[in-house]
Amino acid sequence: MTHAPANPGRAYVPAAIGTEAATFRATTRIVAGPGALARTRAEVERLGSPRLVVVADRSLDRVGLLQHILSEARLGDLVVETVLTDVDPDPDPIEAAASTARAANAQAVLAIGGGSGISAAKAVALLLTNHVPVRSLEGVDKATAPPAPTIAIPTTAGSGSEVSNALVLHDPGRVREITIRGDGYEPHTAVLDAAVLRGLPTEPLLFAALDAISHALEATWARGANIFTDACALRAASELIETLPRAVSGVADGRNAAGGNDPALQRLLEASALANLACGNSGLALVHALSCSPAVPSPHGYQNGVLLPHVAAFNRDVVGPDARDLIDRLPGLYDAMRFPTRFPEGIADADAMIAASSGHAFRANNRRESTDDELRDLLLAAGADYRPATR
Repeated sequence: MTHAPANPGRAYVPAAIGTEAATFRATTRIVAGPGALARTRAEVERLGSPRLVVVADRSLDRVGLLQHILSEARLGDLVVETVLTDVDPDPDPIEAAASTARAANAQAVLAIGGGSGISAAKAVALLLTNHVPVRSLEGVDKATAPPAPTIAIPTTAGSGSEVSNALVLHDPGRVREITIRGDGYEPHTAVLDAAVLRGLPTEPLLFAALDAISHALEATWARGANIFTDACALRAASELIETLPRAVSGVADGRNAAGGNDPALQRLLEASALANLACGNSGLALVHALSCSPAVPSPHGYQNGVLLPHVAAFNRDVVGPDARDLIDRLPGLYDAMRFPTRFPEGIADADAMIAASSGHAFRANNRRESTDDELRDLLLAAGADYRPATR
């Protein structure tokens, strides 16, 4: 049955009904569950036991988590080089990392980290087989050779980069981030083990999960949505909204660190990957178009978390009843998490965010069209600063 929209002035069009064929692609092999880390060596062996370069977040090495993961993964002699990256990688260090990997004759990449760390690793995998400046790969399907095989171990439950064929780099001074994507750019295998989330502090856990919720809900109001992406998006959003309070409370009471909250953390980790399978096929939309400005100096997940309720309200009348029900659960979740729906003063520049969204594919992919004036009103409601004197 087709349900009428809440506001009859804007039409809800059910996914996969239209003139274009629906497409869905999910090629990453997912190994998920308690003890999945111990199966990493077997997954490398499935690839023919190639020489591995480990590309990991530098912060993981500082807290000892990197060595723990490598020990549990039982890789030993297969690792020929380890490259540590910063949280927000930019192109020049990525090219230096790729040069180091080539000098070690690496044949495959083990990506360990959050979304930025895995993006950096996927860039290194591309440069192992394409000896070109990484900036030249910006866009879609620009590489002439497929990347080196990559196995990804996410250490946050948020970006879903471990199943995504896209990667994002930060280039200072640009209007928006560098996005590189293409068929076959996704990791060959993703290893999802809740044990790696046990030591996460509240903010990284919360910000990453809000990013995942934005992926799931964006997929419901994206023009590229279809019956397959809806199935993933609705289930992922429901799981994330239900599980996040339990996961966050486990930080405060010590259950996460002690391993007693692994079922909730595992559920969060798997749902975040499912959310990316949804948005990776439908395409992202207005939240991510507005959060792609390097001029806003706050974590990606935090930005998306603040923007999400406002963009969700903007799109509520163009989604189906199941998605509307999930949107209506956001205020309760935000109250429970004590998470703000407004940026602090001086953090977000409305004009910079609108400029970053201008001409962006994500904005065009939003089912409800938007004018700059509408976005300025939305951003002001979200606490962004507007400086008309500088316009």
